[in-house]
Amino acid sequence: MNHPKQLNLDVKLDGAIKLENFIICPSTEIILRASKEFISGSNTTRTFFLWGREGTGKNYLLHSINREFLEKKLHSAFISFSHGPLDSPSVFDGLEKLDVIFIESMEQFPSVTEWELALFNLINACLLSESRILISSKVTAKELEIKLPDLKSRLLAFPAFELPEITEEEKFMAMKEAADRKGLMFEDNVLSYILTHTSRKLSDLLSLLNELDNYSLEKQRKVSISLVKDLISNK
Repeated sequence: MNHPKQLNLDVKLDGAIKLENFIICPSTEIILRASKEFISGSNTTRTFFLWGREGTGKNYLLHSINREFLEKKLHSAFISFSHGPLDSPSVFDGLEKLDVIFIESMEQFPSVTEWELALFNLINACLLSESRILISSKVTAKELEIKLPDLKSRLLAFPAFELPEITEEEKFMAMKEAADRKGLMFEDNVLSYILTHTSRKLSDLLSLLNELDNYSLEKQRKVSISLVKDLISNK
């Protein structure tokens, strides 16, 4: 198959991206259970619609699920609309021959006839084969701007799971666990300051931890509230 550059087959993943490292807390219990059922290959969970607000961890979850398939020596395709339109709907041609297909940022999917028909045909082909398909979006399937009724119906039939915004306490624990995994030393008061004085998005909070670690090495200073303030003021 000759695919445009936006299609990643058996994409190489960051070693830190693992399902076991995803935030485990009461808010994510249902989505993690559903993810594991999808990975297991149950006939009842061969389709999966994941939705949630920006910054809740959808991208991380998709890539960590993909890792599980790749570690089983299965073949996947990862298609993202997060950076705008792709070259051609032919990107979907023949993908049902793979083990699993990931489609990211469905809210930016082009709602034109050629694309909608191509996706509808792919979903039908996947349902007839052993292939699985996971779609992520910032909005529910019902809210997608899909004009083709048959495609809309297909997407609404996908088991849908929301990745919710986790609580402030859960964000604190997530940052603490992420820092511990990387061997980073962050005092609780520093984490509390970050949580109350920076972005509310978990993805931004976790990225800031890495920035702080690098900044502290660069400045040869211990991570502290003062260092956090300096980093934020220089961004």
